[in-house]
Amino acid sequence: MRVGSTSNLIVPLPDDCEMTNERDEETMLGMRLGSGFELEEETPPLRVSGFICLIFGLLSGFCIIFKAMLLMPIVAVLFGLIALRKYDGPRPAGTRVACVGMFLSVAFGVCGYTVEMMKHATLGRQAEEFAGQYMELIALGHDEHAMELQKEWYNRLSTDMNLADHYLSDQRIAEQLVQFKTDAVNRELKRRGSGAEWTLEQPTDVYYQYGQEHAEVVWSDPSGDSEMKIQMFMDYKIDSKGMGQWQMKTVQPLRRRLVADSVL
Repeated sequence: MRVGSTSNLIVPLPDDCEMTNERDEETMLGMRLGSGFELEEETPPLRVSGFICLIFGLLSGFCIIFKAMLLMPIVAVLFGLIALRKYDGPRPAGTRVACVGMFLSVAFGVCGYTVEMMKHATLGRQAEEFAGQYMELIALGHDEHAMELQKEWYNRLSTDMNLADHYLSDQRIAEQLVQFKTDAVNRELKRRGSGAEWTLEQPTDVYYQYGQEHAEVVWSDPSGDSEMKIQMFMDYKIDSKGMGQWQMKTVQPLRRRLVADSVL
């Protein structure tokens, strides 16, 4: 029976086990790092719709000048909402850009819409004033001056010259003057006389068509003395000096459209 063999028997203590486990973990970690198996961070996804939103947001600045560009802010907001949809994981690239694009589109859109409304109201007041002056000229018997307002601004004769003599000197123009005097609307304006009250039958319609601004004004007699309702169509153009010029295109008794304006 051998007693000395017990000296080679080593019993690990609890502290020795913990130290061994820590060394094993460090060894394994070193092996992973040395072998190239590193833990990489997740790459955030790219949302192109955010950058498209920014582009349309910048283009929205043109809606302050061009009415047709008012569609750009709407498109920018739609792409912005797509870019800002719910996501999981890291914040996608392009969301902050989408926020900037939506801010620009809303700001430019509000400015463009406000400018367009102010322009619409201003042109409406100008059209009403121009139509009122036209009616007053006819009521006073200044038919030649009223006929000049039916011409484009660059074809009008000077107000310093004697328009009556000029219109009578040309047979063709004289015939046009006779037709103008016998027109039903003009005879009604002269019958009621200068200073007669005419009120708007409906709100003045200012619209954009064929590359220029137009206006429709309808007048009626609030006193009931005249049953005629007068419909006027005018064009608005910019002259060589940058000033707005109105041209009377059509004056007639009111005719109701059988087809909606949107169809025409």
